[in-house]
Amino acid sequence: MKTNNKWIMLILLTMFGGSVAIAQMDNLPNMSAEWMRTAARNAATDATDAVVYNPAGITKLSNGFHINVGNQSLFRNPSHSYDLGIGEGPKSYSQDGSDPFIPNIYAAFKKNNWALFTGVYIAGGGGTLNYPTGSITTDLIGLQALMSTGGAYAETKNASLNASSMYLTTTIGGTIQMSKNIGFSTAIRYISAKNTTDAGMTLTSSPFDLDDMPLVLETEENASGMGFIIGMNINPTEKFNISTRYESQVNLDFETKQITDDFGASVDGEKNRRDLPAVLAFGLGYTISDKFKAFADYNYYFQKNADWEKSTAATKDQPWSDLAGNASTIAAGIEYKLSPWFTTSIGGGYTNYLWNDRTGYYTKLGTYEVMQDDNYNINTGFAVKASNAIKVNVGYMHTFWAKDQNIKAINADPLDVNVQVNNSLDAFALGVEISF
Repeated sequence: MKTNNKWIMLILLTMFGGSVAIAQMDNLPNMSAEWMRTAARNAATDATDAVVYNPAGITKLSNGFHINVGNQSLFRNPSHSYDLGIGEGPKSYSQDGSDPFIPNIYAAFKKNNWALFTGVYIAGGGGTLNYPTGSITTDLIGLQALMSTGGAYAETKNASLNASSMYLTTTIGGTIQMSKNIGFSTAIRYISAKNTTDAGMTLTSSPFDLDDMPLVLETEENASGMGFIIGMNINPTEKFNISTRYESQVNLDFETKQITDDFGASVDGEKNRRDLPAVLAFGLGYTISDKFKAFADYNYYFQKNADWEKSTAATKDQPWSDLAGNASTIAAGIEYKLSPWFTTSIGGGYTNYLWNDRTGYYTKLGTYEVMQDDNYNINTGFAVKASNAIKVNVGYMHTFWAKDQNIKAINADPLDVNVQVNNSLDAFALGVEISF
C-alpha cells in the first residue's frame, strides 16, 4: 500500500540538498590538515595544499615533487526541539554518530618558474546526517502519512532518518611564475557528487486491527560536472604575499536512483539541480620574523547565481538560492616556530550567511537537522618536521553557533510550530607533507 500523497512527495523530494558541510554551506573551506590548524590558507606557499588554496603560489615551493596526504574526522552535534501542539508534548532530537574519514591528496611538480599540480579531495558535502529515532522531518511526514490513510492508522513508530552527501573532486592544472613577484595558475576540476537518503517509519495503532505498515524510502542521487579555477599570487616584498583565486560554478544535475519507495514519493531517473556555487577567494600572508607568520583569508560564495531549483509552495515557489542569498567567510591565523622542527599555530574564522529569507529556506526539510546559520570557528594545532623531506601536521577545530535559535516552521502550517535549533562541531585532522 502506498500513500500517494502529493504533500509527502514534495517534502521527501526536497528533504536534502547535498549540504552536510562543515560550515553548513555546499562549498567546504576545510580541505587540509594545514587549514585545520591555522584557519587561513589562501596565501599558502609552503605546502602542497596550495593546490586548492593558492595554486598560483605553487612555484614558491622548492624544485621537485611534493605530495600532501591528509584526513579529517568530524564530530557534529546539531539538535532541535519543538512542540507540534497536538497533545504529544515537547520533542527533542539530536545527531548521532560521526564522520571519521574525509581524505585528501595533493601532488605537485615544480621546476624553476613553472609547476604542474593535481589533487583529489572533497569540495562539498563530506558528511552524514543520522537521526536513528527520527526528527521533525519524520514527524511531519508521519502526520501526512496518517492523514492519507483516512483513519486506518492512528500513530507512527520506529521513525529513522539517515542521509549522506559527498562531492568527490579531482583537479589538474599548471602554474607559471611570470616574474619574481607575480605568478598565475589555471586548472580544471571534475566533481562526482553522490547524495543518499534512507528514511522510514511504521504506521501502527489501527482502529481496524490492521497489521502495522512499515514504510521505507531509500534513494541515491548522482551528478557530475566540470569547472575551472584561475589564480594569481603577488609578492610585493619578500615578506608580504597576496593571493586571489576564482572557482567557477559547477553545474550538477542529480539523477535519482530509486532503491525502495513505500511512500510513492520518488521517480526513478528524475533530475534535481543543485549546482556548486562559484567562489572568489583572497589571501594575505606576512612573515613578521624567522619564527612568526600571520595569515588572513576572505571567501565569497555566489550562491544566488547557482541553480538550486524552486522551493515549496509555502514560499511561493521561489528558487532555494534566492531564499538563501550569498555567503562569506573571513579568517585569520598565526604560526610560531618554537624550534627548527616544531611549529605551533592558532586561528579562527567567521561564516556569514547573507540570508534573504532564512525562515523560508528552512522549509527545505532536512535543514533543521543540520542547522544552517552564521557560525564561528577556532583552530589550533602544530607541525613537526620529521626530516628535511617529511612534515607532519595535526589540527583541531571547534565550531559553534548562537544558542537556542528559534525558527518558525511555516511548512508545518496550519500548526503553529517554533523550532529551537542548536549546533556545535569538533574536528580533528592529520596530514603528511612529503618533498623529494
